[in-house]
Amino acid sequence: MDIKFIHTNSVLITFSIFFTLNIISSPIVDIESVRKSEEIGQFRNIAFGYSGSRGNEDRDNYDISLSLVNNSKKYERLFVFEKSERTKDDITEDESTFLHARLLRQLNNKSYDLEAYFQSSENPFQSYKTRNLFGAGIRFSELEKIKLSVSILHEDEESLNGIKKKTERVNLYLFKDFSFENSSFVSISSFFQPSLNNFSNDYKYSLSFSYSIPVSEKFFINFKITESFDSDPPDFAEESDQSFVTNFNYSF
Repeated sequence: MDIKFIHTNSVLITFSIFFTLNIISSPIVDIESVRKSEEIGQFRNIAFGYSGSRGNEDRDNYDISLSLVNNSKKYERLFVFEKSERTKDDITEDESTFLHARLLRQLNNKSYDLEAYFQSSENPFQSYKTRNLFGAGIRFSELEKIKLSVSILHEDEESLNGIKKKTERVNLYLFKDFSFENSSFVSISSFFQPSLNNFSNDYKYSLSFSYSIPVSEKFFINFKITESFDSDPPDFAEESDQSFVTNFNYSF
């Protein structure tokens, strides 16, 4: 598979100011905002976030992400990379990385498409050292009002204390958006991922609400709230985790 991102029709640079700076620990990235589904072409997205403090403590928090999309009539290809760093008095306290790659194959005369994905992440903010997974499934292509996909994934985790865990899960993904007269819109996405061997006691889910307000044709403001839940979290981490984010986006 030959993926080239040297030339692109448009480049989107996103400047982000975060109320709280977090990489979400959902087992699957929220892909709808970057995948450019049903659009043909090459697309790139760069986002940068920063927060800091001076005085009693000198702190700097950085977050950078890159997404690359290459879509044709038959294939949709997506690559996402994120990195976050927290420093105190010029000393790095935590670093987090996130990588996600996805391939979708469109099928003629079918009500669904085939897709496969791979993800690798390190997130000490939420008490796990590494989380790697790969999966494959179907995405329903003829649903008009919602986007729905079902897949099977293999998850391989290691906590900060060195505890390792391997799990096979079902992944159910649901996305829906609502548009308003002023061109603003609300997006809702959710993942539910129970273990195949322990359906009732070992499961993860995430729920995300996003509200986007256009200021002009190329500039908009996005407010996002995310709830993530892990019924069997690593080490002594909390089961539930929330994130509140405000993004200021400018495209050219």
